[in-house]
Amino acid sequence: LFIGFGFPYEGPAPLEAVANGCVFLQARFNPPHSSLNHEFFRGKPTSREASVSSQHPYAEDFIGKPHVWTVDYNNSEEFEAAIKTIMRTQVDPYLPYEYTCEGMLERIHTYIQHQVGENPCPPWGTITAWPPVASLQVWVSEPQHTCTETCRRHGLVCEPTFFRFLNKEEVFLQ
Repeated sequence: LFIGFGFPYEGPAPLEAVANGCVFLQARFNPPHSSLNHEFFRGKPTSREASVSSQHPYAEDFIGKPHVWTVDYNNSEEFEAAIKTIMRTQVDPYLPYEYTCEGMLERIHTYIQHQVGENPCPPWGTITAWPPVASLQVWVSEPQHTCTETCRRHGLVCEPTFFRFLNKEEVFLQ
């Protein structure tokens, strides 16, 4: 059992623990930490407003139980129940595809193939948007849900590069 007490945010240790067969138990942040309510994020060049829901949101959202448990540490019953269940649970080592050698090479390949700038590479002289604008899907969130939660509920990933197409008055009027 690998227990995270809330910091550091999104460090590699929980992923290493899960890859070696440990369960990662972490704190849920309520409200989620952001530059608006937490000193750590103030003044940092981040676009996050309220998206850090736990010590390791990636592990919470994309790995989850039985490898990653996210609990309210201030709720002793929830915390104790999680510990008891984890101690009775056998898990195999788990490495998300994104962190395998193949997954890393796939990300590098995609990054290189879709570079945008003065000298995109390759092909030279061609500037294309990545991800393609044609893959953009628009969903309206319920007031209690964040954009990230709404995208995830529809099997999508919230993609910040699309915000420039969405954050316009005419789009909101539609």
